[in-house]
Amino acid sequence: MTKKRVLSVVLALAMLGMTACGNAEKSEAVDNTIQSGAAESVSEGDDGEVVTLTYWAPINAAASKYVTSYSENTAYQEVMERLGIKIEFIHPAVGQEQEEFNLLFLGDKLPDIIAYADHYVGGEFQGMRDGVFQDITELAPEYAPDYYKILQNDEEFYRESTDNDGHLVSFNAYKPVGDPPFRRWVLNQALLDELDCEIPRTIDQFEEMFDKMQAKGITPYLLDRSGYEVQLMGMYDLYFNKDIHFYKWEDTVKFAPVEDKFLDYLTLLNNWYSKGYISKDFSSIQETEANTMFDTGQLGTQLFAIVSTYNRCQAQGIDIVSAPYPRLYEGQELHWDDYNNWPRTYFPGETAVISKDCKNVEAAMKLLNYGYTQEGADLYNWGVEGINWDWQGDKRVYNDTMLNNPKFGTEEASYIYKMLFAPKWAYPDVESHANLLKSEGALKSRMQWADDEGIDSSMQLPPYQLGEDEQQRLAEIMTPICTYIDEMVLKFITGAEPLSNFENFRSTIMSMGIEEALELEQNGYDNYISKTVK
Repeated sequence: MTKKRVLSVVLALAMLGMTACGNAEKSEAVDNTIQSGAAESVSEGDDGEVVTLTYWAPINAAASKYVTSYSENTAYQEVMERLGIKIEFIHPAVGQEQEEFNLLFLGDKLPDIIAYADHYVGGEFQGMRDGVFQDITELAPEYAPDYYKILQNDEEFYRESTDNDGHLVSFNAYKPVGDPPFRRWVLNQALLDELDCEIPRTIDQFEEMFDKMQAKGITPYLLDRSGYEVQLMGMYDLYFNKDIHFYKWEDTVKFAPVEDKFLDYLTLLNNWYSKGYISKDFSSIQETEANTMFDTGQLGTQLFAIVSTYNRCQAQGIDIVSAPYPRLYEGQELHWDDYNNWPRTYFPGETAVISKDCKNVEAAMKLLNYGYTQEGADLYNWGVEGINWDWQGDKRVYNDTMLNNPKFGTEEASYIYKMLFAPKWAYPDVESHANLLKSEGALKSRMQWADDEGIDSSMQLPPYQLGEDEQQRLAEIMTPICTYIDEMVLKFITGAEPLSNFENFRSTIMSMGIEEALELEQNGYDNYISKTVK
């Protein structure tokens, strides 16, 4: 598998000089692929009454401060008018999404559409096997032709969206052309100038900069509280964090903590901690406190989302720059990149299924299919013409409703007026995300290292799902292993456990059954890559 295409730097930077605008013509992602226009109206059911569908989906936390339901979202209102379908939204309480999702299956009747299905225990296919989600394999060609055509034309998306037997159960967000990574090592330009430092690229350059920061009483770096940092681990051709435990080298599934180079990673962080490069309070500092520390000059660097950091700092008059992914030496090829690698995306609300209790499956499928039509994709990604954006010549340009709304910010507007996270054909952020396009500087900050040709995602495993029994067995093995690793990694970094005990650490993991877990993952990966479009 190769890394998903990313919108070119030339195309993205061509947007600069325009005020939050995007090309009205189809992008590379859309051209000659999105097929139909508006779906046929299904305004009446068999009894002649207006079709009403219940739709369970999480609501964005920031948007929930201003709207109580996505029925107030103008894009959804437009869809209902175009298709003649009334949507009754059901939203879980913010912060209680998983709990309320689980409770759905204890009730007497499920909503018609559920847009959180990938959080079902065992995944959406397990929900199909349990009989709570409908199998739409045979229905898709007729009732969801645009979605079905994408599945037929994009083999990777087909693999991600079907089980090993070729069953289809969900409508999934599809983003064939990705964006540059959003998480970067952020630096204060004024501080760099004061220290007489260039933007660091190698570990030696980072350490030289850290020494100068320390000399001024500045803490150089705040490690993630878990002790895992993939940008540093990736230099050693390893990948492991709290959510993703396995990676691959060529076609062999690997587990980083039992690899020799994991000791190199631990040695680096132990050295940084002992020298004071890493804050001694890294395991307890929260995000808001970290932001304040960076903004006030107490913290020399911050590994965070580049655009939100740029906008936050610009509001305070702080000029920032970002560093490329760190390397052990100049010209090192990196293979760990973990952003936008696969055409299917997994943000909350982007995986929708039709429940067993839906009485008008045809209407539900036409509604969900609409996000993969040209009209639907434009609406979902841009919002409503005249309300959210206007034409300037042949360009779409966001207006003040999105960019300078007196009631709420641009990020909130993206959930109140558009369908930022939904089953749809998703356009690249640098083409249609208002918060990114509101200023030239924000877009430039995201694109700064987008042309780095020395990195790929060949180590990343595709998001396959194991069978029910395999998932259960994997959880039995991995839960105690990960608990043990989480504890020991922090001890190794802080020196509470000497690095000389690494072999004991590795032997313990082996004795806990990691080889069986690797075999399960290897079988899952092999089954995934052998799957072909039916």
